[in-house]
Amino acid sequence: MRPGCASSARRGGGHWCRPATLMRLWPLWLWLMAAPAAAELLQAQLGAQLDKARVAAGERVTFTLTSDDPLPTALDLGPLAADFEVVGRRRAQTVSTVNGRRRERHELILTLLPRRSGQLSVPALTIGGTRTPELALMVAEATSPQSRLLPAPTETAPPPADVSPQRISVSAEVTPSAGVVGEEFLITLRVRSPDGPPQGHLPTPQADGARLLPLGTSRSTDEDKTHVLVQRFSLFPQRPGPLAITGIGFDAWQPAGGAPVRHRAEPLHISASPLPAGADADTWLPARDLTLTEAGPTEVRIAPGQGLERMITLRVEGLPAERLPAIPLGIPFQLRVQEDAPRLWNERASDGIVGYRTERVLISAAEAGSYVLPGPALDWWDTRASAPRTATLPDWTLTVAPLASAERRPAARWARDQQAAAGDAGAPTSADGDGPSTQRSAAGAERDAMAGLPAWVIMLAAGVALFGIVLWGILLWPRRGLQRRRRQRAPAPPDPAPQSRAAPPTEPDPEVLIAGVADAYARASAADARTALLAWGAAVWPERPPGNLAQLMLRLGPPLRDDLKLLDKAFYGPDDGAWAKRPVAARLEALDVGSGAGPAGAHTTRATPA
Repeated sequence: MRPGCASSARRGGGHWCRPATLMRLWPLWLWLMAAPAAAELLQAQLGAQLDKARVAAGERVTFTLTSDDPLPTALDLGPLAADFEVVGRRRAQTVSTVNGRRRERHELILTLLPRRSGQLSVPALTIGGTRTPELALMVAEATSPQSRLLPAPTETAPPPADVSPQRISVSAEVTPSAGVVGEEFLITLRVRSPDGPPQGHLPTPQADGARLLPLGTSRSTDEDKTHVLVQRFSLFPQRPGPLAITGIGFDAWQPAGGAPVRHRAEPLHISASPLPAGADADTWLPARDLTLTEAGPTEVRIAPGQGLERMITLRVEGLPAERLPAIPLGIPFQLRVQEDAPRLWNERASDGIVGYRTERVLISAAEAGSYVLPGPALDWWDTRASAPRTATLPDWTLTVAPLASAERRPAARWARDQQAAAGDAGAPTSADGDGPSTQRSAAGAERDAMAGLPAWVIMLAAGVALFGIVLWGILLWPRRGLQRRRRQRAPAPPDPAPQSRAAPPTEPDPEVLIAGVADAYARASAADARTALLAWGAAVWPERPPGNLAQLMLRLGPPLRDDLKLLDKAFYGPDDGAWAKRPVAARLEALDVGSGAGPAGAHTTRATPA
């Protein structure tokens, strides 16, 4: 009998173990319960997959290794060299949270190029003691000379002997050879091959102290059946002095296999001169051409509160859109302005890059008046003529007036009699409607129209009208009689209590109003200051009281106008309290209201009651 166990008939015979003995076996139970989860975790830690199960000859395939832990940097990829060449690799990492648990996923993405056709197998890789599964890949046979395969490094798959290397020639040029800092230089690379379209990779040229921007590639065929691959770059030097452009060339894949063959052109050299004297580096715009365009008339009329949309486009040849500055718009402060985010885009052409910037502005006014919106102006440097230029747009004249004002042109009046009289050469007509051809009334025109209708239509319309009148009398006449009787029975309202005649309103005291302005400025309350100033303005101009601070500013000269500008800006931006430090109350007390409180040239006299 085991220690800690006993036999008892009361328990049906056999052996039974004490709880202390079961407690000694808890590590075994824990291991048995955690074994499936541990096996599943080890299985989920490392995975491998292909993006395709079948590819054509010369087509690449993506092989992805996934792991919950970071993959080692130095990974043994030797087993892949028998049937594949690794032509690219990159890493990726994603983090997710499921049921409150954070999980990381690490990926190593390899781009493989098969060395031969047929049924291939991506061998298993060993990473941290764990092996990935083998994956099958079917590579179709080559059907054209452009479908090239790399040879295997072993004798198991010799390269085809009937494929000759591709002949490649590379040339490059840069225009212009000299310019200024920030100017666009155009690099053109040409790859020629008489054996078909060039197959390979175009590396990015290297140039210290300059910015490169690819413009795209194009393919063509010369008259002698030579295939040409053209690659263009835009180069923008960032510092003055000589500049060398290296690494211009082409990495060609070889049909016989092996590493790509590097074809390099001779380095290119340019010279960038510094900015001209007096030029600002922040606003420097070197370009082949610069234009400002805006659609619409230069004289616009809107009603108070109505919006006006201005859309201005800046087009620059030789600069990308992200280098273009904001378009300066001089808009009077009395107008309300709402600006949208600018729209930027680039146009890549064979002769360089063209940048565009479009700005949309919505303008409105709360008061009637006439405003001049100065046209924007941009200074730029003409790289073709090596001379400064200025692009401008004409000024806009904005008239804000109610639609029912006397300045609005009345609409033209047209009558049927005028059109009929125009066909008769002997009948005189009058353009203003005072002649005999326009004296016929609307009733006469209606009778003419009724005369052309059939008789039964006229009789039917008359019958419907008569029926409606009778129905209205039947339904509404008793109700009106009932309402009349109710009003007769209702008691008369009592006479209102006699009220004393109200005293005529007294004129507000300007000193009291100025004291209110001083109190609001002392408390730095912008809303109370605006209310007190408008109350003072209503007392000074009772016939035409100002409705807002903008109207009050137009009637005051400096320095009061500048003080009110600071107060008005506090309602549309951060309030730094600078407006409250102005001595507005003292200046109002010193103001000679009787001789005119308006600006220069606008004298206003306060009216006094008789």
